Amino acid sequence: MISLNDPPTTVGRIATDFPTSSQSQLTAQTQPQLDEGVKLLSQGRFNEAIAVFNSFKQANPQDARAYFYAGMALTEAGRLTAAALELGEAVRLDPQHKEYLILQANVFARLKQRSHVDDALAVFQKAGASEGLDASWLWLIVDAYYRVERFDDTLRALDVMEKRFPDDPRPDLNRGQVYAFQNRFDPALESLRKSVAKYPGNALAHFELGKLLYQGNDLTAAKKALIEAVRLEKNNPQYLQKLGAVCLALKEVDEAIAHLERAIALDPNSSQVNYSLGQAWRRKGEPRKAAEFIGKFQELKRREEQAEEIERALARGERMLDEGKDREASATFEQVVQADPNNWTAHGYLAEILLDAADWRNAWPHLAKMEELDAESVVGNYLMARHWYLRKEFERARDYAERVKQSRPAHAELRNLLGQIYLGLSERERAIREFEEAVRLAPERADFRENLQKLKSIK
Repeated sequence: MISLNDPPTTVGRIATDFPTSSQSQLTAQTQPQLDEGVKLLSQGRFNEAIAVFNSFKQANPQDARAYFYAGMALTEAGRLTAAALELGEAVRLDPQHKEYLILQANVFARLKQRSHVDDALAVFQKAGASEGLDASWLWLIVDAYYRVERFDDTLRALDVMEKRFPDDPRPDLNRGQVYAFQNRFDPALESLRKSVAKYPGNALAHFELGKLLYQGNDLTAAKKALIEAVRLEKNNPQYLQKLGAVCLALKEVDEAIAHLERAIALDPNSSQVNYSLGQAWRRKGEPRKAAEFIGKFQELKRREEQAEEIERALARGERMLDEGKDREASATFEQVVQADPNNWTAHGYLAEILLDAADWRNAWPHLAKMEELDAESVVGNYLMARHWYLRKEFERARDYAERVKQSRPAHAELRNLLGQIYLGLSERERAIREFEEAVRLAPERADFRENLQKLKSIK
């Protein structure tokens, strides 16, 4: 994490003066509704804010701001996949808005989707592209680049920050973290010491300095820096673990155990803390206690490695889909589901591939699991609507599709699907309205126009 203290948040970046999409005209009735949603968002009442923004969308389906603010609320609530979908819609409706692209990139970075981060931040590769942006948005750019390990871009963004705010200790801290990751010991040490000199009260800067000194085998200086980090932030298990490890290296076993016992109480499932505590008890001559913590470490490490392999498999499957290799992608996603039956993303990909092939029977188990895991998902509900439409159970299909419409009224494919569903329900006028909206939203889609014209030609 490369922020001065906490990870970058979005609530502090709320602005209400973003331009309205040219395709949407706010009315005296709807502007207060948007303002109310923003107020709820600023108060941390995220679910209430999302409900207000979804209501606003019904009257202003192509106003990008509602999707942006909904994405912001979902990000703060930790629902990153849903946030990415909302922000994707905001960017689609207003692709020139830099703040939309920055928040979208940051969410993609947290989801470890590097290629999407690259796409979202491509505009900022141009000289002067970040001029006029508030500092808080520039920090989100830095954070996004760092999370996906684009370190040259991170350093360039930090140079911009330092020129603008030469007395701010954060660029030095973040630059030190980047250099440390690149194993550039001397410039990392210089940057971290600069950060500490500018702001001695930041625990993270002392921690990063202590880690680097430990790596360089300057144990006495490392311990001093880590003691200061723990003094400033007493209940951080990561800081306590590293201090315990340094004490072990200094052969101060009792002190190491004291720090590590505090760390394990705060985070019993930390593999690093369990490993260090196992080593400490072994040094203390307590083999039974040592074996207990080493065994826990091995189990936690096995789970971490399995989670990393699942992430890699998902990335492979996504690349295969991009290359049009649906069969190979399906096999990869099946492997993920076998390893992790609760992996919503893999179930989603499999369900979509099967529905594209009109294989609703085999899609059903994946859809049912998705709904069990996240009944509010827009993607899950859309795929459910497609499923029930293929089964010709139009009332069920309508219920799911209308649910999606509450948050995605400007989704042309959804509106076309709703037209098909209402046609199946013999509700001709409603079907015509949905087809008309689909054509208005996506005038380039000849199939949407054909559906509308064919229905209108029937007397």
